[in-house]
Amino acid sequence: MERNGLLPYVIFAFTLIIVCDGLLAGRRESLSLGDSLIGNQTLISKNGTFQLGFFSPNGSNNWYIGIWFANTSEEIIVWVANRESPAKNTPGVLKLSKEGNLGLFDAEGTSLWSVSIPNKCSRAVLLDSGNFLMLSNDNKSEIVWQSFDYPVDTLLPGMRFGGRQKLVGWKSSLDPAPGFFSLQLDLSGAIQALLTWNDSVQYWKSGTWDGHIFNGVPEMINGDYYILTIENTSSGLYFSYKLLKGISRFLQIKSGEIQEYALFDGTKWTMVSTRPRDQCDVYGFCGAYGTCNSNNIQFCSCVEGFTPADNRAWNSRDWWSSGCVRQSPLNCDNKKGSTDEFIDPGVTLPDESASSYPAPTKEDCQKACLRNCSCTAFAFNSPSGPCQIWFGDLLNMRNSLSNSGSTVSIRVAASALPKFHKPPSSSKLKTIIVVSAVALAVALSIFFFLMWQRCRLPPPMETCEDSSDSALRMFSYKELKIATRNFGSKLGSGGFGSVFRGCLIDGTLVAVKKLEGSLRQHEKQFRAEISSLGNIQHANLIRLRGFCAEGTRQLLVYDYMPNGSLNSLLFSSDSESKGKVLDWKTRFQIALGTARGLVYLHEECRDRIIHGDVKPENILLDGNFSPKLADFGLAKVVGRDFSRVLTTTRGTIGYLAPEWISGIPITPKVDVYSFGMTLLEIISGRRSLDFNVQD
Repeated sequence: MERNGLLPYVIFAFTLIIVCDGLLAGRRESLSLGDSLIGNQTLISKNGTFQLGFFSPNGSNNWYIGIWFANTSEEIIVWVANRESPAKNTPGVLKLSKEGNLGLFDAEGTSLWSVSIPNKCSRAVLLDSGNFLMLSNDNKSEIVWQSFDYPVDTLLPGMRFGGRQKLVGWKSSLDPAPGFFSLQLDLSGAIQALLTWNDSVQYWKSGTWDGHIFNGVPEMINGDYYILTIENTSSGLYFSYKLLKGISRFLQIKSGEIQEYALFDGTKWTMVSTRPRDQCDVYGFCGAYGTCNSNNIQFCSCVEGFTPADNRAWNSRDWWSSGCVRQSPLNCDNKKGSTDEFIDPGVTLPDESASSYPAPTKEDCQKACLRNCSCTAFAFNSPSGPCQIWFGDLLNMRNSLSNSGSTVSIRVAASALPKFHKPPSSSKLKTIIVVSAVALAVALSIFFFLMWQRCRLPPPMETCEDSSDSALRMFSYKELKIATRNFGSKLGSGGFGSVFRGCLIDGTLVAVKKLEGSLRQHEKQFRAEISSLGNIQHANLIRLRGFCAEGTRQLLVYDYMPNGSLNSLLFSSDSESKGKVLDWKTRFQIALGTARGLVYLHEECRDRIIHGDVKPENILLDGNFSPKLADFGLAKVVGRDFSRVLTTTRGTIGYLAPEWISGIPITPKVDVYSFGMTLLEIISGRRSLDFNVQD
């Protein structure tokens, strides 16, 4: 009996050993001679920090061997072996031959990338530093090749960077091939880092090394978070850094900046610095005939008479440097002259890219440009000049308000300009002046009449408005499309539609609710939210900034709440949300703030408002975890005598008060009941009504 009783345990033990052996065999950090990687097989560094294997950029059929961070919420590629030679359609094979040669081959056996060190390598291993290296056959600790010597676009702690090495950004988000922008150390004698365009134009310098830091990057304090080192070797100057705490990486991005990212919460990367600080300082950032304005969300725009060369790249804001092209070709003949005209778009150009021309007046300067078919712009910025002329495609144009320089007149074909561009005749000008004067007089009369009427009226009753500016702004659909980057960053969705993260031109973060479904349904909710929130302001109510109503397009714009909803922190299975544990003090403050918001709606307004759908999903949290009651699509304004009977059931199962079902008159007490159910969930950390619980 005892032997029979032990038999299941013996079988279990053997099974466990077999499973563990399988797991250990499946997870490896190195390749031995004769080993290979295929398909979704990977190498994982000893402590699980980095992973090496095949990857394919989203939307592409190309496959690469790369190294990425293994435990972050997004795939961050730090090194690519075959960045210019992808495997097509399917992953290839990475093989360490018995002779010690490391090679990458596609499905047909064609060599795509290789490291040839015959009879000198014993194995290839991935380290927790992100370095992939090959160790000597004779001395097992001697490195005969390492990926740190061949950086791509990322500088990691412990990586020695310098000599003739460069960090070169990807060509695009779908193509890791080398782009136009690179970072390198100055080889001319001064110890400094340089950002260059096309290996020819330097547009940013780090400042010289003073023995402790690069003096143009004072935030990199040596000995605080970093240990910075400069080595002067026979092969050149080399820079390296180590971190005293946290995880960091420097990235040369495809649009030209060098950016530092840090991993604060263990899963999500945060950008902590960027150089140059002004994106418009990046050489050719907006391409030919594109003008840059760092004060706008849409940094780049084409000047009048030009259109984006690549609409897809321009609209996605992935690659503005593709620039703009003329809508109509110039009409120029060196013998017959030119019919071209000039526009003054209010932009500047670098003076060093211009040629000087002896011309006493602006008219002479303009004629000199027209006589030369290669001239594309001129500037004459004072009564006495000088006359400056530009030839060829115009690069690095900037809004004249954001940068000093020569304000230029740009040459365009006459056919590319609208008719109203030409100055009106004298008779038309007189008509315009008379009509404008009459319109102004009428407008002033109406304004003074309204002011007189307002002075006669008695002071209004106290309402639930506060002293802040509560006027709603009307946004255009195009403006919100730009602010949300074509509705690309979704925060959540529901029966009403979807909510997207956006950023207004002034830098304000907002949440944009895009109402969807039947026109009748979202029209009703649209009006309910505006009538409820349009004229009220309270610390514990979400602020409605404005709206958009263009045909069937109806959108609402709210303040952005960085900590999301209370629901996501209490119940979400998302790893990022689960990492934010609410302590009792925070839970109490959330409950108290929500109650204050409801008291404000029920007691402090002239016409009381029933929210109708109080639940954790509709309690949003700002950066300080202060609650904001949101989603007033089901709200209803009722009189103080509660005489109105609401016949349509409002709310969510699990939070509905009994009155909704029994048919008795509805009062603000239904919100109190819903708040009570929410309070139970805040305290217990579990849903009051859960259909997935068996008991």
